[in-house]
Amino acid sequence: MADQVAHIDATKPLVRALMVFTLVLAVLASWFVVRWYLGNTIAEYHNADENGLETLERAVSWAPSDPLTHWRLGAIAQRQLPPDQIHQVVHEYEKAASLSPNDYRFWMALGTALEQWGEIERGEKALRRATELAPSYAYPHWYLGNLLLRSGRYDQAFAELRRAGDAAPELRSQLLNLAWAIYNKNLDSFVKAVGDSANARAELAAYLVGRQRFEDGILLWQRLNEAEKQANRTNGEAIVGGLIAAKRFHQAAEVANDLVPTAAYRTGEGKFVDGGFEDDLVTQAGAVFGWQVKSLQQAQMGIDPSRGHSGSRSLRIVFQVPSRLDSISVSQLVPVRPDTQYDFECYVRSHDLQSASTPRIEIADATEGKLVSGSDQAPAGSTDWQLIPLSFRTGAKTEAVTVKIIRTSCPEDPVCPIFGTVWYDDFNLKPRS
Repeated sequence: MADQVAHIDATKPLVRALMVFTLVLAVLASWFVVRWYLGNTIAEYHNADENGLETLERAVSWAPSDPLTHWRLGAIAQRQLPPDQIHQVVHEYEKAASLSPNDYRFWMALGTALEQWGEIERGEKALRRATELAPSYAYPHWYLGNLLLRSGRYDQAFAELRRAGDAAPELRSQLLNLAWAIYNKNLDSFVKAVGDSANARAELAAYLVGRQRFEDGILLWQRLNEAEKQANRTNGEAIVGGLIAAKRFHQAAEVANDLVPTAAYRTGEGKFVDGGFEDDLVTQAGAVFGWQVKSLQQAQMGIDPSRGHSGSRSLRIVFQVPSRLDSISVSQLVPVRPDTQYDFECYVRSHDLQSASTPRIEIADATEGKLVSGSDQAPAGSTDWQLIPLSFRTGAKTEAVTVKIIRTSCPEDPVCPIFGTVWYDDFNLKPRS
């Protein structure tokens, strides 16, 4: 089949007019497309600090039907224009929302601007439209909640703010601050405002402890069951840290015991956690009670599984220090009773230990920070297990002591090398009857 070619006679006036008209339409369409593209691009990437509002106004003139240009112009105008010109901002946001009525961003911006203008009811209506369009997004609820809060409708406000906090956990701290500002004298209302879920109560408990409302914070924490406490370990550790900073060691010990995996890790008055090093307990991240051991390159610390005083294990420190080593890091925080006489004991053993300053035991009042007792240095050379007995009396406000293995500087040698091995075992503390 032969190809057929259609010929158009361009010399005819009507044909020529149609061709010119089509070309003009194409040019006009291209011009409007280019203008719209330029306006949209300028609106999206415009730097108001460098170019001011004039550029955005030009973008709006080029793309008057693009909601983005009006939205961006409104946002920059809201930042730069004085408050008495907020009506110009509202106009741009209204135009954006009318051009794209299903975009929650435009309704959210309009709502905040209307409130700023004093149009509270219209602002609330716009923000509620934003929450309808984006029910799972945080900020529509957040801005609506703040509007309701400023209007004095607290129950409605915190319902929205809780939804925002659930959607964006980074807003939770601000939610707590707002609730605190209004309900700081009413714990039940405070809890209701923030939320009564286990996670919310745990977070609120930590917040209250941070605000030094210790009894209220601990009360909320105690209302959680065991599984809920374990699931909120981070908040529990924050509570322990706040109580330790406030020198409330007994309460800190109670909360810390809620976070440990087994009873072997639990502390108590006069109780060392794994004082005989038989349980192979590893200090958990964030734990305060229990052995705090930090091994150094020239002072290797760890469990010796084959040598102990009463059992089979002990703490071993191997020194290979030809130069300076001012301190070692072994300690445990132990709760105690106030105004009580205590007897402490542990055992030490050494092998080829050589130094002008060998390790010693030091006990400090954790409440007041002062030294209450200390031992002689560990025996140099090689010795079998030897008892280290100490006694001290706690102060009227003392709730805990810190037992440390320390090393002091040599009295006459600034270099102060140390070599050899030392073992410690069977740490024990008893109140004197």
